[in-house]
Amino acid sequence: ILLCISSCARLSDAPVAATAHGKSIAVMPLDNQTNSVVGALYMREEMVALLKNRGYAPLMIDQTDRMLANQFGISLGGQISDVDIPKIAAGLGVDAVMTGRLKSFDAILLSYNEVSASFTMFTGDDWQPKWTYDGVANAPFSPLRNEAFSTQIIGGLISNVLERSMGAPLQDTVAKYYHQLQRTLPAGWDTFH
Repeated sequence: ILLCISSCARLSDAPVAATAHGKSIAVMPLDNQTNSVVGALYMREEMVALLKNRGYAPLMIDQTDRMLANQFGISLGGQISDVDIPKIAAGLGVDAVMTGRLKSFDAILLSYNEVSASFTMFTGDDWQPKWTYDGVANAPFSPLRNEAFSTQIIGGLISNVLERSMGAPLQDTVAKYYHQLQRTLPAGWDTFH
């Protein structure tokens, strides 16, 4: 009877087991050191998409956030320390946890866009960092590089406004950042199975 009752309790926050696609992983909210809330959300979404493509089974962001808030009172990446990782992983029922810090996400001096972030993956054998990436990506502020400076500024501003309104801010720079990052990211299936 106790087993039946305990299995019915709080199904929405039940831990998620690893799937046939690879190790389960939860991507924590980023420790956002910038003024761009949209940028931090976008970088986290892109990390989840990349992990899926690399053979991991990431939890959905909304599920991760709900479980973090309900079980640990965590809503911001800056609230998570390395010593919390084993408890969080057990509470979420995952094999790995990814933390991150967004350091820069903006146009620099109206000449180029910059994304700077670091990510760390912790896995269940001892919950110590197993992989870390700290990188910077730059891309031209405007696609109109051969035009006059004033046209570059206007083109860049319009481009950035459109990207931000469509939920994909600094899309080219973020893509460049993740292209660099994926060269070092271990594959979820090959590494763990």
